[in-house]
Amino acid sequence: MPFSCVTEDRYHKALLREMQSSATSCGDKGQVDSIYFGGGTPSLIPAEHVSDLLASCRSLLPVADDCEISLEANPGTLSAEKLDAYRRSGVNRISLGVQSFDDQELSSIGRLHTSETAVKAIWQLGDRGITNVNLDLMLGLPGQTQATWRRNLEVVERLSISHVSVYMLELDEKSPLHGRVASGSLRLPEDDLVSDLYLETIDFLSHCGCPQYEISNFARPGFASRHNLKYWRREPVHGLGLGSHSFDGNSRYANCSEFGGYIQAVNEDRSPVDWREPVSATQSLAESLFLGLRLTQGVDWKLLQASYGADCLAQCEPGMREFCGKGLVEWKGSIVRLTAPGMLLSNEIFQLFI
Repeated sequence: MPFSCVTEDRYHKALLREMQSSATSCGDKGQVDSIYFGGGTPSLIPAEHVSDLLASCRSLLPVADDCEISLEANPGTLSAEKLDAYRRSGVNRISLGVQSFDDQELSSIGRLHTSETAVKAIWQLGDRGITNVNLDLMLGLPGQTQATWRRNLEVVERLSISHVSVYMLELDEKSPLHGRVASGSLRLPEDDLVSDLYLETIDFLSHCGCPQYEISNFARPGFASRHNLKYWRREPVHGLGLGSHSFDGNSRYANCSEFGGYIQAVNEDRSPVDWREPVSATQSLAESLFLGLRLTQGVDWKLLQASYGADCLAQCEPGMREFCGKGLVEWKGSIVRLTAPGMLLSNEIFQLFI
């Protein structure tokens, strides 16, 4: 729900307080090379709040000079003044939730912006000196055709976008969109068409100089998301704020997702962490496999054997070899990676170890 100004101010102060408290507990973890403002639409909050948070980060933590500082935004929520303030505070990457450049497709999923608004936002980012831009696009939207999807890709090429995230539409049974699809008032493209368009996307973006590096992500050289790579490589990530998730290498934990509970905990100098779950060796191996295989570089089987033991890997090796025979997995030396068709069936493959 939208924050009132009073609520927004309370949250901002609590977030700063949590940052100050957690900076002490983090200890010496090395330089901070990635800061990510995400979840919801952080571009809706005042730009000075972002500036305050980044200033606090720099005063409390060893932030690297080349730190990647990303902020999620929706078209229509940015202005020249905001972008100038972001740049002054150090934001150097914007992730824009475009979803589609087709107005009918945008309308079908309830998006408020238009294709024109999205293109103008991208131009505005370039005008204000922010060239490290990610676009979120969605494949499988109601009414989507091969022609409309190709136009999406052509816009990406024309605007020389440095990073693209392509997600398959997943319907929540409780969402209005699910009800409209179930009633027949909206029609989704056939699965075979979506699969063909995904494979076409891999080729198209590669030829544009934006090759795939993860199942859903494509980037020009040097523009892969540093922050997201930490998740896929199982590197420590420290989350701050309402409902944020963290990983310290040994356990995963999350902050309280209820506003009042979060504010109260922080103001009483208590940890806002709502739950914590140690990661067992078995879970760690499973995560290393299914997260590592999301990356086009794949995983090194010998290194995994050295880390977790050959016996642990032996349980899933026959299944992986079988998928290799079906052309879904590529096994060269000790490197194991998914093929493009394998990425389409990744959930089936991941069931071997989840």
